[in-house]
Amino acid sequence: MKHQFRLFWVTAFAAQLAGGVGQAQDAAFGGEIYKTYCAVCHGKAGAGDGMVGELFAQRPANLKHLSRGNGGVFPTERVTDAIYGRGKIAGHGPTKMPIWGGYFMAEALESRAIDPAEAAMITKGRVLSVVAYLETLQEE
Repeated sequence: MKHQFRLFWVTAFAAQLAGGVGQAQDAAFGGEIYKTYCAVCHGKAGAGDGMVGELFAQRPANLKHLSRGNGGVFPTERVTDAIYGRGKIAGHGPTKMPIWGGYFMAEALESRAIDPAEAAMITKGRVLSVVAYLETLQEE
């Protein structure tokens, strides 16, 4: 079972790099992760209008306009870094957004009998799946 699980994540990561059908599957998986962890703040459609986000002094980002704010190109690296919790989000200073990379890593280590390298692969797969999903939300 452990090897089947590892094979799944290696395959998912390879599909992310290759694009195409694998990317569509990753985006669907990312959508499920988004609904579970992100929608409460960023809203069901990613417009920054989630019910908890309304309580913040600074509203969560409208995730549908990430490409628009980056010259029409989806900012994959910046979005990945934001989800992992690396550095500041430009124009916002320190972020109040949870550090999902650390959370996903801790969750993988806690819920599975795996080593840190495998947990890091699972975390990367989850983060990249959310990034792929967010790219599908972009409006011109």
